[in-house]
Amino acid sequence: MKLQNIFSLAALCGIGKADASSESREDIIAHTKQGPVRGIQVHDRVDAFLGVPYAQPPVGKLRFQPPQPLKVTRISQRRGEAFNATKFGPACYQFMYNTILGDSGKPSTPESEDCLTLNVYVPKRSGKTEKKKKLPVYVWSYGGGFGEGSNSVPLYDPTDFVAESKDIIVVTWNYRLNIFGFPNSPALRHQNLGIRDQRLALEWLRDNLASFGGDPRRIVFGGQSAGADSGHSMVYSHPRDPIISALLLQSGTIEILNARSADADFEYVRVAGVVGCANSDREKELECMRTVDADRLKHAITNSTLNRFGSPYGGMPMADNVTIFTNDEYAKRGKAGNFARLPTLMGMTLNEGDAVTNWDPVKGINKTVSRIITETSFECNTAAESGYRALHHVPVWRYLFKGVFPEVTTYPWARSYHGADIPLLMGTYNLMASNKTVGDKSSTTKEASRLLQHFFAAFIKDPTHGLEKSYGLPTYRPNSTTLVELFNENKPSLTRARATDNPACANPTPIPWDETS
Repeated sequence: MKLQNIFSLAALCGIGKADASSESREDIIAHTKQGPVRGIQVHDRVDAFLGVPYAQPPVGKLRFQPPQPLKVTRISQRRGEAFNATKFGPACYQFMYNTILGDSGKPSTPESEDCLTLNVYVPKRSGKTEKKKKLPVYVWSYGGGFGEGSNSVPLYDPTDFVAESKDIIVVTWNYRLNIFGFPNSPALRHQNLGIRDQRLALEWLRDNLASFGGDPRRIVFGGQSAGADSGHSMVYSHPRDPIISALLLQSGTIEILNARSADADFEYVRVAGVVGCANSDREKELECMRTVDADRLKHAITNSTLNRFGSPYGGMPMADNVTIFTNDEYAKRGKAGNFARLPTLMGMTLNEGDAVTNWDPVKGINKTVSRIITETSFECNTAAESGYRALHHVPVWRYLFKGVFPEVTTYPWARSYHGADIPLLMGTYNLMASNKTVGDKSSTTKEASRLLQHFFAAFIKDPTHGLEKSYGLPTYRPNSTTLVELFNENKPSLTRARATDNPACANPTPIPWDETS
């Protein structure tokens, strides 16, 4: 059934101030293992390296294959010549769904299969001592239901966050989406290519972050919606070698995928039929699908402007028992503590479902359906994952974002919806002004943005003790006053509340799909 965008809401990602007015300087150089890259000044306190490739282009015979390590020649085509990392790379092939966030949530660059790039935002530092100090790194992975998203989306630009936090490096990346990232054909030896892309990006960062002034031992994996799901997947699939040192996850857990293996290729089979590649010999079918023009393949998937909750057009992660598991297996591993036991900050918005169910600009949403989705897909899973960590004495903090602020309230009926926290975190809420139908600019919104930025920064800088030192927050424990509530009564505040069990988690209400289509 179709919904107006659970994960797709999270398809925004990172442009903004890197335009023609920005200043490119000869001395903004990072020496990666593949060669030098030249960056650009995007703020008086921030430099950026944009569109840096981290893998070989997944084109031709590499379509539907795991990402391949980057060759030296991709960065340094001529001896001594720096790669020009001053503009965003292409977005991966995707769909431009309608979301509550409007056009500021869509990529600013053309699409291409050659899209596996990342952006590195580095705060400016002065003095030899400061420049020698290796900084913590916050990787932020976009959402979009594994069907859309890009690191060139205006609303996801982390420049303001980097400038405000002063000593945190932020990385945003692209990974393959829909059928290009999740074909799920049984003819393939390796599945979940979009997840594998993110793992290879982490490996590239581990090997190269020092060149940008980052500490490869202090990588915090962050993300929203599908980006948060990806972070969860990493600690279960790589319990002994996660590369990352902590998790900071917004509105997403791996259980929300409800991944399966049976019939996981139903979208792939349908598309193969549309483009004339259907074949009972799955190897020949795959060979044919690799020859289809990428643009034709995309448009064979759908021309719809609606995404589908839990099963987007073109495919999504499947249970391959290597990168992704079933929910039963996650519960088993979670209870046993069979995951990378990393400090974790995780949370959700109060009314996630407002942006997930279908909505009408005037009539709004079905609040009952919104509540059921919020509980079933977000609250219960967040409680379970934070509970596993508390059970095994892993430092974990759980938050609830309750704010409703003018700049991000695009419609009168919109509450603290799925994705409402992103513009405040990135400091890009002013970009939503053109989408607004209600509300005025408010100094409270800026104060709230700064509070959220500092709250996250405290964790990123010191995942084990930062929140306790800066805000006096004890680690989360179920049924205790350890739930962090952000922006009660729409004020820029941080308070503690009792974390209670929701009866809906023991007996979840089936989502009434007929009310959401």
